[in-house]
Amino acid sequence: MKILFIGDYSNLHACLAADLRQKGHDVTVLSDRGGYLQTEADIFVERKPGLTGSFRYLFNLFSVLPQLKGYDVVQFINPNFLNLRPGKIKYFFDKIKQQNGRRFLSLASDDYFFVKACADNKIFKYSEFKIGDQPTEFHKTTPQRMNGWLAEPNREWNTYFYDHLDGAMAVLPEYDMAARPILGDKVTFTNLPVDLSYLPFAPLDLDGPLKIFIGIRGGMEIQKGTAYMLSVAKELEREMPGRVQVECVRNLPLKEYLQRMKESHLVLDQFYAYSPATNALQAMALGKAVGTGAQPEYYDYINHHSSHPLFSLSPLEPPLKERLRSLILDPSPLIEMGSEGRKIVEKNNDVSIVADRFLNAWQR
Repeated sequence: MKILFIGDYSNLHACLAADLRQKGHDVTVLSDRGGYLQTEADIFVERKPGLTGSFRYLFNLFSVLPQLKGYDVVQFINPNFLNLRPGKIKYFFDKIKQQNGRRFLSLASDDYFFVKACADNKIFKYSEFKIGDQPTEFHKTTPQRMNGWLAEPNREWNTYFYDHLDGAMAVLPEYDMAARPILGDKVTFTNLPVDLSYLPFAPLDLDGPLKIFIGIRGGMEIQKGTAYMLSVAKELEREMPGRVQVECVRNLPLKEYLQRMKESHLVLDQFYAYSPATNALQAMALGKAVGTGAQPEYYDYINHHSSHPLFSLSPLEPPLKERLRSLILDPSPLIEMGSEGRKIVEKNNDVSIVADRFLNAWQR
């Protein structure tokens, strides 16, 4: 099969592409390499700031467009798969649609329909935009983010894009929950892929202070809740000297980031998610205890009810500070959390398993 991935988030498409090539498929990835993450891409197209950067970006897109033809499958990372306004994206989408076979979407991030589900407050108990019917700090300080996603030009474009899809793959339960009412049986729940070959499991050694690790993507500290989690962890570090160490890293290339993560015991990921995303799953694969979204829906989707090894984080949980303090005073539960977390990733997220789910969806 000849497969074209357009766009990438957190190494999702590059990870799948590497496994699919091993399975004998002809795969191309077009992306901006995830900015500072420096993920793999066969065709690199990046938009630089300023007018010159905009013209150069468009020039590069028109230059590569003739190469983007003859594929059996085109997998888009988002309706806004290019760093352009909806009208210009539609032009490139229509050209790609004319030149290739079936079209699929990786449901992996915000788009009009996901943000509308957050705003309507009917599917989710909380999100990065709302807790119940109350706006989050992120939404109060940056209302333009939600308003931009829900603006009429974006609604029209996302509707057009969804109408011209042959299918979609939801990599997290929350994206499945938001998209299925619109796309119905076109949606396949695949889970996120993780390449375990470079994430060796190591049992936790709890000698010494508890090491808490937080990775921050610049500009998303409030949106993901990492700024709040960091402030709580730092308070405990000051109050409990010698018992806990907090390391925070920002905007590192993926390989360096994972190397730094290996030295930790507990990784704090996201505060407003329903389920663990790529960062959390990579930490779980390494055998770390992980604090992230772990709602009942997540365990239902993966059919895992024998244990709940994630340290569940959400605005609906009891105060984070006291829950963290308990783990610092008695970190022994973290050992089993790390061991069980690895098993979950092996069963549900191994890239070979997830790539087969994509293949089955394309072929179906």
